[in-house]
Amino acid sequence: MSPCRWLISLMIFSVTSFGAQAKIYTTPILAEANDLLHTNPEQSLSITSRYLDKRRLSAPKEASRVHINDETDHTVRTPLSTINALQIKARAYLLLNQAELAINTIKMAETLANTETLTFSGIESQLIHADIYWTNLKNSTLALSMLEQIDTAITTQSQHMMESQVQRLQYQSLMQRAIIESQTSNSVLAEKRFIRAKRFLINLNDPQEKIHYLLVLGNHYMTSGHFDLALDRLLSGYWLAVEIDDKAQTAMANFELASLFAQRKVYDKALEHATQAGEFFAHYKQTLPLATTLNLIASIYEQQGRYNLALVHYFNALDQENQLKQNSRSAKLRLNIARVYLLLYNYPKSEQYLHHTRLLATQSNDEVTLAEAQVLQGTLELAEGKTDEAIAALQAGLIAATRINNHDLQLESELQLSRAFEQQKDYYNALLSQRRYEQLFSTKQQAQVKSNVEVFKQQQRMLERSLHLEELERQQFESEKALYKQKNITIFLFSVLTAVGLFLWRRNRTFKQLQTRLTRLRTDFYTHPRSGLRNLRMLTAKLPNSLQQSSANFEQWHLGEIINEPLSDRLRFALFEVPFLKHIYLQHGYQQGLDMERQFGEYLTQQICEPARVYHFSDAMFLYIEPNSRLDSAPEQLAHSLQQLLDRFVENRQLDNRIRIGMAEYPFLPRAYTAINDQELLDILLMATNAAREASKHDAGSQWVHLSAIDAAPAASFACDNIRRACSQGIDNGLIKVQSSSVFAFSWHNDHVSDKNAI
Repeated sequence: MSPCRWLISLMIFSVTSFGAQAKIYTTPILAEANDLLHTNPEQSLSITSRYLDKRRLSAPKEASRVHINDETDHTVRTPLSTINALQIKARAYLLLNQAELAINTIKMAETLANTETLTFSGIESQLIHADIYWTNLKNSTLALSMLEQIDTAITTQSQHMMESQVQRLQYQSLMQRAIIESQTSNSVLAEKRFIRAKRFLINLNDPQEKIHYLLVLGNHYMTSGHFDLALDRLLSGYWLAVEIDDKAQTAMANFELASLFAQRKVYDKALEHATQAGEFFAHYKQTLPLATTLNLIASIYEQQGRYNLALVHYFNALDQENQLKQNSRSAKLRLNIARVYLLLYNYPKSEQYLHHTRLLATQSNDEVTLAEAQVLQGTLELAEGKTDEAIAALQAGLIAATRINNHDLQLESELQLSRAFEQQKDYYNALLSQRRYEQLFSTKQQAQVKSNVEVFKQQQRMLERSLHLEELERQQFESEKALYKQKNITIFLFSVLTAVGLFLWRRNRTFKQLQTRLTRLRTDFYTHPRSGLRNLRMLTAKLPNSLQQSSANFEQWHLGEIINEPLSDRLRFALFEVPFLKHIYLQHGYQQGLDMERQFGEYLTQQICEPARVYHFSDAMFLYIEPNSRLDSAPEQLAHSLQQLLDRFVENRQLDNRIRIGMAEYPFLPRAYTAINDQELLDILLMATNAAREASKHDAGSQWVHLSAIDAAPAASFACDNIRRACSQGIDNGLIKVQSSSVFAFSWHNDHVSDKNAI
């Protein structure tokens, strides 16, 4: 069982992935996609696909500028940025376990690089291609052959690249070779590659690449059994990743440290690091690493003897693995579950999962899992008392373990065989198995002693390095003192700026609140509380100014200061009374009366458009004002329009549709524009509306009355304190023309009886 196999494969792929992080993307879109690669590969893939789809490829303008990534035009993409996007897309596909799409994408990048003669990008794409082959196929021969060709290309085409680019490519090639040789049990050669790669790493001056190097080297030492060296490298990589806040590599370091502590039986630290890694993978929904981490946590619980917790995490890992549909990994998990059930003495369940393990391992041709299943099958049959079947299964497992050179499995097989022969009372074969077990164990111990010698030498070098670090720490302390003073000054200035900013924000907020409140109050002040229309207060505020402006325009025309007569400034007024609003409260109640009056006000607001306007004059009376540029327009047209307006509202409401309308124009006297002011004009309209009301008492239906002065009417006839009396006399003298919808004979002096008595 090796829970770190996934992370090893991911780190192989990360040689080019993290190397690419040192690249500076002048296109922000690609920089964002690259940053998301190891935390959210789906989004990274979406960003690069959208970038490639929405932009057209344009050739470089000059041969000498083929490496310049000019993205000022957001409708095009340069060949270099296109290759960068394809590289990110290929790596995203591989992280999403879509190896075929990854290979096809990186081949497109290689073809474009060759077409555009982009040497560095072409070789970089070939490195990613070789990486994908090794990660996906585990074909070391093919991968190393591709790397040989890449090394040749780096050597022959180095004159076409900058020195830093050549060093980066050489470093990535060496790291790929070292990882492949480390995983193919060629530890000595792998370590030589790592040492050579470190020389290039110093020149790269890349913190993320350094973290990656430390984690890969720590994994190599852990695989080789050099646990102290592995701990040193992994802890160094972990704290450096935490320092620069690289969450992806921090999670990898946590996983590696958990694996190391689990092998060294330090279970509390192992669980701590494994849990932190699992939280990262679960947060970013990375199924494959999450399954591997859950498997590691389960194995730690199993080694602690906490079998129920182990089963829970094994089943959680199995749920994640089932989403990936990888038979070999699912077979390994089922083997682990079968082993835990065996430890819990649940032999039927153990047999069931062993059967599934063999089926899946056979389908995927996984010899290691098949050998482990064979040994576990023998152990299960031995526990069930089936000694003969157990010996046969254990011997088959021992042969398979020897063939794949798995020493730990050989030890387990020999130990269980010794027990089986002893139960069968075959003490001779039991002794032979025990001796072979002891020989294998002795060989393992010798290898451990040799490793300890190398560890001692390494510790000597670490001590020398620590002495050097003490001097560096002293220098760092001096630098920190200077920075502390600067920090205090910065904090003080920032605090002052923050206080000023808060003060200005508060003043701005208060101003906006007061402005909003003023607007609301102004609206309430000039709006009728029941109908929502402009009220009498608005009318008395706006009407005098409007009439003064109209009078001024007429005077300028009359004096010749303007050429064209301002006909558009003439106004027609209609004061109309709606009787049903008087009776609606008595007939239907206060609440329904309010609703009906509000509906009528909203209806008038919708129907009457600028420049016409309407005011709520009193309870049931409304003042309608419109431009009157056409002098020959008949007053009955306006009356008919207002009647139709009311008819549409009362339709289907069973209301009284009568209307009484009093009409007049401004200026009222054609030869004296300023003789009648706004209050006197309203009195004239009230006279006309009252006459219409009197007419409606005698003639059924709606009535209207229109008053207008004749062209020759002198202003002196209306120069008195009582405009109503002046109008009555003007009507008698023929100075004011009366038009009405009724033939009723109006009595204009009745409403002035009180005035006469007063005189």
